[in-house]
Amino acid sequence: MFVQNLTLEQQGALIYLAKEVAQADGYADELQAGMVEILKQQSETGVAEREISINELGTLFNTKLAKYSLLLELLGVALSNDEYHANEQSLIVQYASSLNVSQDELHLLEKWVEKQFALQKEINALLA
Repeated sequence: MFVQNLTLEQQGALIYLAKEVAQADGYADELQAGMVEILKQQSETGVAEREISINELGTLFNTKLAKYSLLLELLGVALSNDEYHANEQSLIVQYASSLNVSQDELHLLEKWVEKQFALQKEINALLA
């Protein structure tokens, strides 16, 4: 949903970080792996996964739009299976800290993503 806000290099890093988040709890379940695949499909043609260290995040994601877009996508991966595992949360908190995104800002992003998933469930129930 927010991939288009990122440069090619940022998209490559997003794919890498999304895999890291998906596997933070010891395994990537089907829903999380599916979310990573969706991110790949939404990325520009030819985007290559780019390994990035936590110390490099602030340099690559250097605008509010890029930082928030990254965190929203990573939260989408983490919350896609209805379980925000402590290891996933810890990793995203570290990423947010590296990006100089406050805990209050991160909390607002988390709540927004949770609302989006709740709305999706609501419409799915109506359509069933």
